[in-house]
Amino acid sequence: MAEDNGEQQELERLRSLEKTLQLALDIVSEGIWDWNRLTGTVKRSARWYQMLGYEPFSLPETVDTWLELIHPDDHPATMAAMQRYLDGEAPLFSARYRFKKADGDYIWLQDKAKFVEFDAAGEPVRMLGAHQDIHHQVQAEEEQRQHQAHLERLNRELEQKVQERTRALADANAALAQQLALSREQACTDYLTGLFNRRHFDQLLTQHWYRGEQRPSAIVLLDLDYFKAVNDRLGHHTGDLVLQAIPALLRPHLRHQDLLARWGGEEFILWLPDTDGAAALRLSERLRHTLAEARFCRDIHLTGSFGVAVCRPGDQIQQVIQRADDCLYRAKRERNKVVGER
Repeated sequence: MAEDNGEQQELERLRSLEKTLQLALDIVSEGIWDWNRLTGTVKRSARWYQMLGYEPFSLPETVDTWLELIHPDDHPATMAAMQRYLDGEAPLFSARYRFKKADGDYIWLQDKAKFVEFDAAGEPVRMLGAHQDIHHQVQAEEEQRQHQAHLERLNRELEQKVQERTRALADANAALAQQLALSREQACTDYLTGLFNRRHFDQLLTQHWYRGEQRPSAIVLLDLDYFKAVNDRLGHHTGDLVLQAIPALLRPHLRHQDLLARWGGEEFILWLPDTDGAAALRLSERLRHTLAEARFCRDIHLTGSFGVAVCRPGDQIQQVIQRADDCLYRAKRERNKVVGER
């Protein structure tokens, strides 16, 4: 009787371990499958069906289901990989192939499996495997291959041109390098003011943000008051001259590490690293005062409204910018005003 109890306890222990293994596999993989060679049955997890868009447990639990859903072009290589494992030439079955989803489209999967049970004669009777969705990874790899092939093709063409006309190609390369440098500068720079444009400002701020440089800092949004009246009354050319004068007006008050960019239209944005709320408000007041005292072309007098937000721990970039924009909205109600967070 004691021996029977021991066997029962060991059986329960093994079942518990199997459940634990299944849970672990569900966590690390989108789909688990379990093939019994003796019965021909293939059990698949609910997540396996969900990954492919099928109703859970809606497909026949056979090997044929697997074979029918593999893309025809990937079938030979997949079968060859399985045969290498069955022949003992590989430590496990591993293959990448396209698999048909419920909507008829194909998705790239990584399939890995091993035998986990054997009969008394040592013959394998059960295989456990996992499917992993690698569709985006494969697409990225393909794009990279195409890009690399494109670069290699360009390189071969350049080498051929060097052989044919060395001097002419050298001149062309110099012109191309100049054009590329200009294109890069234009991609980062606002054409009118020479400041960083909105896109490049976002990129720079994101780089600082996700390098963990979330030390005390602040975002300041500046909007020129009644600027539309300048364009309407004196023309867009005069308005452009005013905008071009803004960087030279603001920069003397800024440190080298401060980022100033044109946010769009008559709006400008500042990122002030290592700056708390009080310091950001003081700086904004200086800028407001400087702007109010300035005289632009044709004796134009302008003021500005400022919204100031402080970067808090755990903030996302857009959250801080949105809070600064909310403050700017409140400042615009009175104009020529600095408003910080409440």
